[in-house]
Amino acid sequence: MANFSVAARTLIHLGAELITSDEVALNELIKNAFDAESKRVRIEFRIGLPQAELDQLLDQARSHPSGDEDLSTFVDNVVKRLSADREVTPQHVVTPIDSLQAAASWPEVVALLERINTITVSDRGSGMNAHDLENVFLQIGTPSRYNTQTSEELQRTLLGNKGIGRLAMMRLGDRATVTSWTDRESAHQINFDWRVFDKTDEMLEQIPIDIVPAEPSHDHPTGTVIEIAALQSTWDRAQVEKRFVDSFLRRLQNPFPDLTKQAVFPIDVHYNDGGRIPIEGMKKVLSEHAQADLELVFTPDVKEPSDVVVMTTLVDHQRGIDPQKVLRTADEVIHKLEATPDELRSIGPFKARIRWFNRDTLRAQTALHGTTKEAKAELDLWSGGVAIYRDGFRVGFSGQSSGEDWLAIDSSALKRGGFAVNRIQTVGAVEISRIENPNLIDRSNREGLIESRQTRLVRSILFDYAIDELRRHITHEGEEEKRGQLNEVTKSAPETIRNRIKQAEQGLAEIRARVPADTKKTVESIAKHLHFIKTETKRFEEAAKQVGERREDILELAGVGTVMSGVLHELTRTTGHTRQLLQKLAKDESPSTRELLIKLDNEIKAINTRLRQLDPLTPSGRHRKEPFDLAGLLQTILRGYEARFERHEINATLITSGEDSISPFMVNMVRGFVSLAVENLITNSVYWLQRGLKAGATRREIHLELDPESKTLSVWDNGPGITSADKDRVFTAGFTMRPRGQGLGLFLAAEVATYHQAKLVLDGVDDDGRYRAFVLQLPKE
Repeated sequence: MANFSVAARTLIHLGAELITSDEVALNELIKNAFDAESKRVRIEFRIGLPQAELDQLLDQARSHPSGDEDLSTFVDNVVKRLSADREVTPQHVVTPIDSLQAAASWPEVVALLERINTITVSDRGSGMNAHDLENVFLQIGTPSRYNTQTSEELQRTLLGNKGIGRLAMMRLGDRATVTSWTDRESAHQINFDWRVFDKTDEMLEQIPIDIVPAEPSHDHPTGTVIEIAALQSTWDRAQVEKRFVDSFLRRLQNPFPDLTKQAVFPIDVHYNDGGRIPIEGMKKVLSEHAQADLELVFTPDVKEPSDVVVMTTLVDHQRGIDPQKVLRTADEVIHKLEATPDELRSIGPFKARIRWFNRDTLRAQTALHGTTKEAKAELDLWSGGVAIYRDGFRVGFSGQSSGEDWLAIDSSALKRGGFAVNRIQTVGAVEISRIENPNLIDRSNREGLIESRQTRLVRSILFDYAIDELRRHITHEGEEEKRGQLNEVTKSAPETIRNRIKQAEQGLAEIRARVPADTKKTVESIAKHLHFIKTETKRFEEAAKQVGERREDILELAGVGTVMSGVLHELTRTTGHTRQLLQKLAKDESPSTRELLIKLDNEIKAINTRLRQLDPLTPSGRHRKEPFDLAGLLQTILRGYEARFERHEINATLITSGEDSISPFMVNMVRGFVSLAVENLITNSVYWLQRGLKAGATRREIHLELDPESKTLSVWDNGPGITSADKDRVFTAGFTMRPRGQGLGLFLAAEVATYHQAKLVLDGVDDDGRYRAFVLQLPKE
């Protein structure tokens, strides 16, 4: 009977293929320590000389230096280098110095030099006796706890399952020493020189490996210590802190602690006898600026087709709206994914969370606090798409910008013509478990999951129900979000306005029958104005239906929405006044009611005035820039607000800089858009003036000033003002300080300016440090 035989060098090739980086190698040794039930893992980098300098010395020693330089002279030179430029020689260098000075041969010097720089991984786990070392540790492909799924004492899920972690040693260095003990009286040690396996033609089993008695390497009753020497890579302090701790170990953790079932793994990293290097999670400088979070929970073990198997929860941190939950039944998911119930169950339950950052918004937000650079570096570290975490440990380099795009997030974004949800703006984690998801198997090289039906289904679930859901939300957050809020107004307001007008008309019919003849004329005037409003409301409603997708279309819809809101607000008061009149007429039919009727007539006229000056927003005048007198338009707008100003006791004025009277001020703009911007600025002032006045002020004021020389329009009020922190933020869509506010008014005013290649800014900080003057810089042509 024939048998396979394995050449010794195969072990080297296998390690190189399966352990693809130094970080992955160290990760394997860390997981082995936890699987041995160790509560903590300690990694010590002991670097006596820069690696390049040490390699140069090793080359000299291996070639037996010629000339006058003998062994003792060479050793003296090495000792000087080890001690040079150091205020305190690290403790771990003292012993090699003593050993070097006692060395009697070149091979001995080489062996000692190779141990000047070492990496030591130590644990206080269950340890191994001589039998375990021979029959488990030296058997490649056999997990040390093959028949155990969880550690007995710590209740951890075992992290390793391929028995290849021991190959990690050869990736890190050419030599390794493994010392292990199950009690302090029976420690054993194995010394490896991996170069022996690469240089021989022998079979693997023909190379002898000695297991020898040793002393425990630390004071715990049980444990294992692995020392790697003859290092393959350069490890200075910067490499350890930046490359290993900051770039790898931090990412080894799940960025969302609430998804991690077990405690954050305790790893202690030290460099040259120094203190523990902190391993931080995602820093607040980044996490507090997230735009949106989406969480997905997949629970496939259900009984009925109508049972929920996918639940997503989307939280928009910027807009502060209620979390949006979406539930998908087994029947829906099975149909969409073209899967069977058994296939879904074979995946096992899992959770995923995706956090999205808008880099432009992040830059603007952090600039206020001077943390832009730090926040960008943090996002660069954590972004990269969705990482896979098995039992709290990241699988390879999944979810990293430089790694594989296993969910095809970037390629799908490219096909769709947008990059809002891409890997460089996304931090994600999918949480799986060895016990719950046995069919989701790590690749041998730890770089991801083996391709299988279950892996493909997980990819589809994450993409269809998480990535796409987030992408739709973010796409709508821009122009679509603005349209949505305004659409809501334009859809609901007309019907409400018609109901208000109907109430007013019914009231007028009763009034007409009761008032004296000389008052009937005023009643008829009110009726005509109400009819006009009803007709105009229909025109604005039609205009809203024809709005398209461009910036000017959004502005037009905003104009229609503003008109609808304003008319609704005023008509609410009108119907109230009608009821007031009826109550008064029921008690008193005297001519004193005439004053109330005239006031009502004036208020409805004001509504009509506003409707007429916004007429260019209707389809016949859409988007047309034309020369017009801005001063005249402003006077018309102010007349439309006269009743409101009177009601709130606001003194509103309009002046032309340097002139005693208002003179024409010609501009070439879209009249309706300018009306929209000015109305939003005035409405903003009216609202805040009702909330308070600047310290020392006794009367509410709004002041509009046209400056022909600088081509500007200033709108100032003496209300509470705007803080410097919010100076730019007030023009951001969605930002509002009002209860139930939409945060659109000032944003749309700024959009009008942008549309005309102009600018709207806050200018002229007052002595209390607050801003009260909006300046619209008009087009220069």
